[in-house]
Amino acid sequence: DTGTARSFEYNAAKIIDAIESVSKRRKPYGLLGYSQGCANALTAESLLLSGSPKQQAYVNEGLVCRQLIFSAANGSTHGSAGDSKVQRLIVMCEEFFKYQQGYF
Repeated sequence: DTGTARSFEYNAAKIIDAIESVSKRRKPYGLLGYSQGCANALTAESLLLSGSPKQQAYVNEGLVCRQLIFSAANGSTHGSAGDSKVQRLIVMCEEFFKYQQGYF
């Protein structure tokens, strides 16, 4: 059970717990993610691949697919780009309304 607006590490730990429980039953699994779930799944996979040989085996032997839709893995890039656009919009609106003040 991952949480919205929780850290990638928290959500990745929850995903790893689920992967470990599936791996104990020797069943294949897939990583499914939508938006933040994509970043969470990729973080979990990265942590497993950089972990112990047992953790690496979870990925190398059990992972059969990834379905990542509308990834927010690069969400910070969108945030930075959006922030600069919003700042420009504010300045443009301010300049527009200052001009209008002289007439109304």
